[in-house]
Amino acid sequence: MKKNWQTATDADPRLFIGSIAKCFQMLEALNTASRAAGLTELARLSGLDRSSAQRITHTLRALGYLKQDPVNKTFRLSGRMLEFGYTVLSTNELRERAAPHLEELNRRTGETVNLMELESDEIVYVARYPSRHAVSVDLHVGSRLPAFCSAAGRAILSQLEPADAMTRLKNVHRAAMTARTVTDLAALSRLLAEARQQGFALNDQEAFIGDISVAAPLLTADGKVLAAVNIAVPWPRWQLEDVLARLVPLLLRTTKAINRDIRFL
Repeated sequence: MKKNWQTATDADPRLFIGSIAKCFQMLEALNTASRAAGLTELARLSGLDRSSAQRITHTLRALGYLKQDPVNKTFRLSGRMLEFGYTVLSTNELRERAAPHLEELNRRTGETVNLMELESDEIVYVARYPSRHAVSVDLHVGSRLPAFCSAAGRAILSQLEPADAMTRLKNVHRAAMTARTVTDLAALSRLLAEARQQGFALNDQEAFIGDISVAAPLLTADGKVLAAVNIAVPWPRWQLEDVLARLVPLLLRTTKAINRDIRFL
């Protein structure tokens, strides 16, 4: 799983509670499976031994966070987990203020518009307004992508101190997602510099083949970067020159309007 006792390098061992970490490893395993899964599979996905997996699934089921099929004994997340997701979204003030602007951008372009935030070395979708057209990549709120090879991730990283951004990139595993993915640090440094100068980042099929994305950062009055707005379109219905000519001006106009609304967040 993404983070456990061995990989949580920022954890203070005097305060870190390993049993809670194992509980979240199990929840992440179920999320990764994206379907009902049995105990053996969950133990494998979570990296836990079968005994620990059994105790944790029993506890989570008893507390109402898991449901177990009475026939095949597989587990799945219960509806109670939805309460957490709803609270995350309903208490996100940035999402609330940006919503009318994102809806308008989606209406004007007819294309997928996303609001994304940086969490560790990934960007997470916190709002999504889908295209009215068929799309090649169908993600959802809560989906995550590596920041280094996504337009939104680069737009956000470009607004950090260059040394901080490069340290983040050096410390992350930069696995190529497609044949077009840029993984070289020097090349990424140049791309961040370009994004910083232009005010937006462009991604040409680096995260998914057939997906072109452009993103611009959202900033507070003192220049703190909070998130990025992204427009994602399919190739070959869109060419790069069309994205630059038709979508980038609308994107920058939208982020400028949102920045006015969030300047004191």
